[in-house]
Amino acid sequence: MHRKTPTILSVLLCAASLASAEPEVLFNGKDLTGWSGLPQFWSVQNGTIVGETTEANPTAGNTFLVWQGGELADFEITCRVRFQGNNSGLQYRSQVVDAEKFVLAGYQADLHPSQNYFGMLYGEKLGKRGIIAQRAQRVEIGPDEATKVVGEVGDKTELKDWEWNTLRVVAVGERLIHQVNGVTTVDITDRHPEAPKSGVIGLQLHAGPPMRVEFADIRLRRLSGDEAQQVLRETAASEAKAAIPMAADPAESKGWVSAEPLATWIWRADALNDDWIYLRKTFEIAGEVKSARLYATSDNELELSINGESAGRAPDWGVPILKTDAAKLLKPGKNILAAKARNRGGIAAFTLKLEYEGADGTKHHVLSSPDWKLSLAEAEGWKAADFDDSAWTGHLKALGPFGVKPWGLAGIDGSGGAATGAPLAPADITVPEGFRVELIHTVPKEEQGSWVSLAKDPQGCLLASDQGDKGLYRIVVSADGTATVEKQPAPVSGAQGLAWSHDALWFHKSGGNLFRITDADGDGRLETAEEIESVRGGGEHGNHGLVPTEDGSQIYLLAGNFTDPPAPELRSGSRVRTWAEDLLLPRMWDARGHARGRLAPGGWVSRFDPQTRKHEIHTIGFRNHYDLAMNPHGDLFTYDSDMEWDMGSPWYVPTRICHVVSGGDFGWRSGSGRWPAYYEDSLPPVVDIGPGSPTGMIAGTGAKFPLRYREAIFALDWTFGTIYAIHLEPQGSSYTGKAEPFLYGAPLPVTDAVIGDDGALYFTIGGRNTQSALYRVTYTEPIRKEDRVPEASETVAARALRRELETFHGKEHPGAVAKAWPHLGSPDRFLRNAARVAVESQPVASWADQVFSATDVQTRITGAVALARIGDPAAHRAKLTAALLDMDPASLDEGQLLGWLRAWQLNFIRLGKPEGEERGKIAAKLDALLPSPSADANVELVNLLVYLEAPSVIEKALALIENPGPAETPDWAELIARNAGYGRAIQAMLDDYPPIRGIAYAFALRNLKPGWTLEQRRRYFTFLNAASKHPGGASYAGFLTNIRDEALALAPNDQVLALKELTGVSYQAVPDFPIHPPKGPGQAWTVETAARHSSPGELKKASYENGRSLFHATGCAACHRFGGFGGDIGPDLTSIRNKFDTAYVLESIIEPSKAISDQYGSSAVTTKDGATHTGLVVERGEEIEVYPPDAKAEPAKLKRSDVAKIEPVPVSQMPPGLINLLNGDEIRDLMAYLMSAGDPNDKVYGK
Repeated sequence: MHRKTPTILSVLLCAASLASAEPEVLFNGKDLTGWSGLPQFWSVQNGTIVGETTEANPTAGNTFLVWQGGELADFEITCRVRFQGNNSGLQYRSQVVDAEKFVLAGYQADLHPSQNYFGMLYGEKLGKRGIIAQRAQRVEIGPDEATKVVGEVGDKTELKDWEWNTLRVVAVGERLIHQVNGVTTVDITDRHPEAPKSGVIGLQLHAGPPMRVEFADIRLRRLSGDEAQQVLRETAASEAKAAIPMAADPAESKGWVSAEPLATWIWRADALNDDWIYLRKTFEIAGEVKSARLYATSDNELELSINGESAGRAPDWGVPILKTDAAKLLKPGKNILAAKARNRGGIAAFTLKLEYEGADGTKHHVLSSPDWKLSLAEAEGWKAADFDDSAWTGHLKALGPFGVKPWGLAGIDGSGGAATGAPLAPADITVPEGFRVELIHTVPKEEQGSWVSLAKDPQGCLLASDQGDKGLYRIVVSADGTATVEKQPAPVSGAQGLAWSHDALWFHKSGGNLFRITDADGDGRLETAEEIESVRGGGEHGNHGLVPTEDGSQIYLLAGNFTDPPAPELRSGSRVRTWAEDLLLPRMWDARGHARGRLAPGGWVSRFDPQTRKHEIHTIGFRNHYDLAMNPHGDLFTYDSDMEWDMGSPWYVPTRICHVVSGGDFGWRSGSGRWPAYYEDSLPPVVDIGPGSPTGMIAGTGAKFPLRYREAIFALDWTFGTIYAIHLEPQGSSYTGKAEPFLYGAPLPVTDAVIGDDGALYFTIGGRNTQSALYRVTYTEPIRKEDRVPEASETVAARALRRELETFHGKEHPGAVAKAWPHLGSPDRFLRNAARVAVESQPVASWADQVFSATDVQTRITGAVALARIGDPAAHRAKLTAALLDMDPASLDEGQLLGWLRAWQLNFIRLGKPEGEERGKIAAKLDALLPSPSADANVELVNLLVYLEAPSVIEKALALIENPGPAETPDWAELIARNAGYGRAIQAMLDDYPPIRGIAYAFALRNLKPGWTLEQRRRYFTFLNAASKHPGGASYAGFLTNIRDEALALAPNDQVLALKELTGVSYQAVPDFPIHPPKGPGQAWTVETAARHSSPGELKKASYENGRSLFHATGCAACHRFGGFGGDIGPDLTSIRNKFDTAYVLESIIEPSKAISDQYGSSAVTTKDGATHTGLVVERGEEIEVYPPDAKAEPAKLKRSDVAKIEPVPVSQMPPGLINLLNGDEIRDLMAYLMSAGDPNDKVYGK
């Protein structure tokens, strides 16, 4: 498998034959003479240039140390380099785009910890070019910008980032060659019309996690004329010695299967049905077996044993049994092969080839053929060698030799019918040095479903639930990795949360209640299911994880934002005193209608008491957190999801790890309503991660891993196929964290994980009916003894104090205010929050006056927030307004200023809007602060001034829009590299980042009717038009359109007419390529017949351009976006290949109702006059649009007031037979395009 830390390499210097002139020495080894950069990051230490960032001294964006020797065109440069913590690089042919921050744009010889990117060519800030060539690629880019991978270079030797490596770059004209340690990593011919021809060189320090890079022995040779061509020829020649041709067919490594003698495809001769058949073959082996390898598969399912021992399972014909170590199953003398096989519709067949080598080196073969024994019934002992099979007289027929169609080289060239993709091989999964990944069990989809939840019982057995209706399973894993899977008789399925507690398995059913599953008769099987009235959140935003509480007395239970909290009769109380939307300005619902009408509390966590069957609300304000994990100190964490459609908008929040504390509100509100993390009545995350789809979590406690991983929290991301290790560091009474990509691969849709009794980490992949599997992760090296570093006494005390304050949450206590009040002024956000919630839980009359008399600034601010949330308008509004006016904002630090502004907002929202003279006085005080040095404060000031209708806010906000300052671009480069399709779209957005602050100001100004001049409105709409040119999430253009329309609705008619040319612009992207109708002739495609045109071998022949055209011509683009183009009704398909295999995508097209995401299910809308409309419902303002299954039909547009009811139906709005107009080659082209993530040079095309 891939390792993050490669083996040690000897340093190879450039060949002497290439050196004809003395190179220039660019670094004197003593100081930075001749170089310029930000001094806080660059220094000289021990004769090397050192670039370093730390947590205390980060860089906001990539920055460079720039050589001051001028621009270079053709040259050779060498240096020694090592790096750690993040990627770096040698920038060349670059331009300075920000002189103050030393930011460069141009080519980069990338130094990256990922082996695929070490030494690659990256286009730093070169528009959308991004990764131009990955390691080992020979690439040609034409004048038409088309990129072709024409060969491979170099070798696969692993490179260590923190070992000294020699980097060499040769740039001559349009030819660019990178070498690391004398081995070519990329060879590029770049004829792109915007290819850099010359520029400066620089050394990169990357934004993001703390990092360090060291450069030494930097030498430059300028090249021109014949000498340049000679160097290029000799470099190419040295490359050729290590170069290899295009990747060989995957079958080559398994070529023995398709070599003579060939096995025969066989099946029963008398009938074709879905019943099991039983096959036996006895054979004799003379003497010891030196080695043996085995191949076997069946259309559609196979269980195989040799001499009574399991030899494996093939869940479908494209996922064969392949063993290179089959010798251990064989013995001298009589041997028996026993196969149990069945069909699942359509044609059926079985094939097997066993090759073994005797002690004398002679090879022998056992092949499937019609002379095998056949029975249609299973007999006792039939797998044993001494079983009498003389009565097995069934007849078999030959269907052709191995390689015959429709199976081809089943599972060798990637072909495989209804299951074209096996689970990702462990060798393709990246883990840290010393760790090992094993594939334990491939889940047969038709029998066991797709596993999304895992737990462990007291005996150490694993328990897994299918997401659909296939049931609950117990898995026993032996030391050698053999899994025994047994379905449990309990009539339950569809859990999205499992936990063992109180002598039972607790089962949180999606769309159902909570179940208590027990073994009532003591036979070791779970058969009794007691249903407990709880909550019934369905789908992927419904019922989720379960975790026993710190003391084991109760169970933490969580649910996503589509699930209402438990009804009052099911609650024992709430630690969250109050919740509401608390939005100062009108919210804008999602532009595509998602979560419209879903109000606070959003996703929540409760404490469930198994004795009383009651819930206590514990924490709120999540979007769609799927699971929980508890660290060794008893603190609880969750991994909350983002709303990826919001990307590019001010309210987008990335996936995040949150410390789930009593009484906390993490601020999720639907649509544009998401609270920023700095709100005083909210809490910040422990660590922001970035885009993704959070699923399971598990603490490393009990793992036989090194200490840092035993103390980590593991968080699973389905979209990016990643398990993060979250390393926590105490910060006051809470934590800060670092997210390490511990394990990743593609496609690897990880769903849940547990730590086994053997100290291994077990995880599942699956979900949404995808191919599921169970893996095991172990640490294979000796674990050195490491003593845990004792925590600082202040940390222990702060945590204990927070927990003491939390005991007052949701309960009246006479000592609560006295205990909590001193901590309202704490600089620790979590301690301050615990104190505020404790105070809010007490009668307001017992503490309100202390807010007005508080002399500590932070105490008054926190107290004001509490009083605004809990107080009485008649009793407290005027006094609180006076107390806030009395404060001097100029004396506040940024955090205090933001808290003061939030107190004003809550005062207006909950206690009442000021009027007349009071309103003017407040507006004047706030207006004097705008603009502020704090960008966050500017947003809140504009919101407040718009709310108060201050006339000056228009010009001030427009000035901020037009002078936005530096872009606050997130550093997601490493993350998005793990999902090429989805990541490419995100990288395009990062390269052309939307003006997020400007959009925030424009969003606020849309509410203001009076005070505008025509010129101000012109500037406003000009900005919106410019903002729409930037890429963003699926709802980005819709949000901007709605902002424009709402602002325009408040403009007078004369201005509307004057602005017509500006406000009639469409914000949706339009394809810039030709679209041609299908040629046909078509047919009624089935999954099986279409699969014959969709194997990897077939897809390599596909046309990217035709596939792209067909995506639009067949109507796919009417509902789906792909590569930035298309509709917004269905899911964006750009990233599907990283989540699903070809079979799943094909099945979803041909049988669209088989598995439907809850976001895209159809609904039946009944109007008050009795009419019914069926399709996907999208809510737009006061209108509902119902998109019917016919992609060409117009949506039904209904007034919300005319709708009587909306009910879900189990039918996809996507019509079946959508591809029936296509011929086989067109099926191939369309499928290749879908699996390419929109990249014409993707490996799916054999490039």
